[in-house]
Amino acid sequence: MPEQNTAFRRFQGVSFGKNVQILGLANVAIGQGSAIGDDTWINVCDRDDRLRLVIGQRVLVGRQSMISAGGELEIGDFCLFAPRVFVSDADHVVDNISRPYSEQGFTRGKVVVEENCWLGINTVITGSITVGRGCVVAANAVVTRDVPPFSVVAGVPAVILKMFNPATNAWEHVRTSEDSERIAAARTVHGLPSREEYRFILHRTSKVGHLSPLLVGSGQCL
Repeated sequence: MPEQNTAFRRFQGVSFGKNVQILGLANVAIGQGSAIGDDTWINVCDRDDRLRLVIGQRVLVGRQSMISAGGELEIGDFCLFAPRVFVSDADHVVDNISRPYSEQGFTRGKVVVEENCWLGINTVITGSITVGRGCVVAANAVVTRDVPPFSVVAGVPAVILKMFNPATNAWEHVRTSEDSERIAAARTVHGLPSREEYRFILHRTSKVGHLSPLLVGSGQCL
């Protein structure tokens, strides 16, 4: 498996499971301490001289996940992907019904999944959107628009179920627009950490420097 052997050499300090495929290796960056699960497919549509797909430090990508970048795609430090997560900023162009869709090219967007997001099994993140830091995306959710930081979303399309309220230091249910407005107002008064501040907090409090290869498969047993 030459592609995977090349990945091992290029991404020092990153654990790879079995049958990981990376297309557009030169356009991909993966941070130290991350782990990429068995049968994961990482793809860059435009294979040029630009860095188009960035996976941060200590990110766990679950088995059989698919990450595809057309324009720009970023996954922040400490993100946790369950198996079979799909993240892409690209889509097929289907303007001409008389021509095969596979030959009409693709759209280029920008997807950012900020730091310390947990994406449940079978999650879909697609379009040109940002999933804010500290978010939780429930299993089977389809996210097609921006998600505010420190929110819990679920459903197809995904909607906000909870938001973290810094005034009470707790996750609170969002059942009405008044709930979301109240929490948003509390966030304005009390503030939330910026991406840089949150990244610093996570690195300071983390006790795991490198994710174990056992987490990504590799046919190993304890």
